[in-house]
Amino acid sequence: MNFRYKLMQFMSGRYGADTLFYGLFITAAALAFLNIFLRLWVLQIIVYGIMFYAIFRYLSRNISARSNENRKFNDFLNVLRRKSEIARQRKADTYHVYRKCKKCKAVLRLPRRIGKHKTVCPKCNHEFTVRVRR
Repeated sequence: MNFRYKLMQFMSGRYGADTLFYGLFITAAALAFLNIFLRLWVLQIIVYGIMFYAIFRYLSRNISARSNENRKFNDFLNVLRRKSEIARQRKADTYHVYRKCKKCKAVLRLPRRIGKHKTVCPKCNHEFTVRVRR
């Protein structure tokens, strides 16, 4: 029997690679690269721990637990992507300034006019001063 067939037999019923596996692997590789310059034994143990956990997940037969872990990781990544997209859109918006209401923490999109202005939050009717510099 050839090696490929034996590998396929071994991996049948196991979880395999997913987004969290690749994230763990990239994190371990980045920390290992950083440790080339820092030479910390604690960091090396952390790298080994991350790699061990990634391999454990890869070979695990508990598919439901591993898919739940991956779903939570993907939810976390989606939150980060959404926040970075919002920040990118706000930076590109040259006609408005964004401020948070101090009372209810709602984000207000206000026209960009230089100077001090009084504004009212539409959610809580709290009046506060906004200062726009440029």
